[in-house]
Amino acid sequence: MKISARDIDHLTLTPSDPEAVAGRLAQLGFTLTPEGVEPRCVCFQPDRDDIPTYVELLGDEPAPPALAVNVAELDGEPTSHAWETDEGFTIEASVVTGALEGPVPWRPVKHETAEAFMEPEWIVHPNGALGLTAVHVVAAEPKETADALKAAWGATVEEIFDGCLLVRTGAVELLVWSTLAWQLEYKAIEVMAPDELPAIVGITVAVERARPLQALLRANNVPFGLAEGDRVLVAAEQGAGVMIEFLPQT
Repeated sequence: MKISARDIDHLTLTPSDPEAVAGRLAQLGFTLTPEGVEPRCVCFQPDRDDIPTYVELLGDEPAPPALAVNVAELDGEPTSHAWETDEGFTIEASVVTGALEGPVPWRPVKHETAEAFMEPEWIVHPNGALGLTAVHVVAAEPKETADALKAAWGATVEEIFDGCLLVRTGAVELLVWSTLAWQLEYKAIEVMAPDELPAIVGITVAVERARPLQALLRANNVPFGLAEGDRVLVAAEQGAGVMIEFLPQT
């Protein structure tokens, strides 16, 4: 399927125990949408008012992480759900979702109510998270994978360095790594590539400052690694099943 992608919209995680993963994300300092309504989401300040940015946890059969790519037009029946804010207001979300494609698992989405994922109380996080800036993929053939996504999304591709290519459709970047380049870049936490490739393996989240985040993680007994540029790295098993890289802005 070929689309005109506006941006990477969100990342879908389908763990065997979504509430346990939600608890671990809370320990990392993320605010989540209220319990009792699926999906539980970690929402970020979006780059554009009509394109939300978030990570969602679904309770279906366990499946590999998948991307949702925002499009302006999409036929289909919307799925709806509603959360209640701390003030007692009901926030309703309506999303049209397309079929799952490849080679990296992705699907097109169109939001009828994008603002539902931008509620102020949900986009402010104790860890100082400002936004989702990148998604990381490991592939056996990075160039082939990047070129396939370029063709499917109408994206641009740029080689950052040997073993790492950037696929861009909007504000959120997609980085496609070779296994070796991935392991060398994130050797501080000894990352491992999945057996089945290509696969989504991590995300980068911009944060205000590194030291308060480190203090929060230590207080919650969450192991982490440090990398060049004061980046704080949390291994997949400590969080959501994907590595989380916190990139300080100051």
